[in-house]
Amino acid sequence: MKIFVFMGGSSSEKNISIKTGNAIVASLSGRYEVKPLNVSFHNNDISFLEELKKGDVVFNALHGGSGENGDIQSVLDMKGVSYTGSGSKASKICMDKHFSKLIAQMEGLKVPDWVLYKHSNINNQKMFNVKKERFSYPYIIKPNSEGSTMGLAKIDNEDQVDSAISEALEFSSEIMIEEYIPGREITVGILGNKALPIVEIFPKKDLFDYECKYSKGMSNYVVPAEINKELASKIQSDAIRIHESIGCKHYSRVDFMLDDDGNYYFLEINSLPGMTSTSLLPMAAKSAGVDFNNLIDIILNMAILDND
Repeated sequence: MKIFVFMGGSSSEKNISIKTGNAIVASLSGRYEVKPLNVSFHNNDISFLEELKKGDVVFNALHGGSGENGDIQSVLDMKGVSYTGSGSKASKICMDKHFSKLIAQMEGLKVPDWVLYKHSNINNQKMFNVKKERFSYPYIIKPNSEGSTMGLAKIDNEDQVDSAISEALEFSSEIMIEEYIPGREITVGILGNKALPIVEIFPKKDLFDYECKYSKGMSNYVVPAEINKELASKIQSDAIRIHESIGCKHYSRVDFMLDDDGNYYFLEINSLPGMTSTSLLPMAAKSAGVDFNNLIDIILNMAILDND
C-alpha cells in the first residue's frame, strides 16, 4: 500500500494546502510508503491518476477549489481509490456556504440572516444597500464558496461596500451578505463520530480573517473553551448533527459565533480543515489526548476501513 498525499492545487488556498500536506508527509514518513503529489486538476487534467493503483490510499491535503468541492472526490470514486475526508456530495455542500446554512436551518440550528447574490445580478451598489433592507451596519460580505476566510470583510459604512464586493468576487461568482453576530468565535472539530473539545479564538482584529488565521501572533486560542459544561455539550452535539446531516466522513470542523446570551449561530462547516500541528482541529485533538501523529493515523485508518 502506498499513501499519496495530495497537496498544492490551483485554488487561492494553495499555500495553506502545501503547509498541511508537508505536515502530513512528515508525520507519515518512516512509518509508511508516502508520496507527496501536487494535484492542480487544471482544465480537468486527471493525469495524476496514472500513478494510483487499486489498494493505494490518498490523504487529501488540498484546500479549496477542486480539491474540496467534490471534483477530486468524484474522480477518486470512479478510480476506486480510498481517500481521507468526505465524499463528493458532502464536500460540495460544505463548500457552498449558502447550501450548508440552509441545511443547518432545517436541522433547527440558529444561523445569521443572509442574502446570496450571483455575479450576474451584481450590477450596481444599490443592490447592496442592505441597511435599508434587511441588515444594519455592521454586516459581513464574503464569497459563498471559499475557505481560509479569503475575501471576508466587515462592512461598517457604505464607503467600504464596493471594494469588499470586488475582493469577494475574486474568489467566487456568488457573494453572501450576512448579519454580523457580535460575540465569541468558537469552533468544534469532529473526529469520526465524536466532537473534540471546543476551541475559542481570540483574533487581534475584529474578525478572524486570513491574516489573523495564518500570521503568527495575530490570534490566541483557548482549548477547551471556558463555556458552561451543559452549553458546551449542546454546541458539540449540534456540530455532530450538522456533520452527519450533510454526510461528512472522517473529520470536519464546524464554526459558530456564541453571543452574550448563550445563543450560538452556525457559520460554516469545513470538510478539509487545516492539518498542521498548530491548526485548530489538531489543537483540539491534542487537548483530548490525541497527538498529531495519532490523529493522522486515525484519519488514515478510517479511509482504509471504508474500502475494506
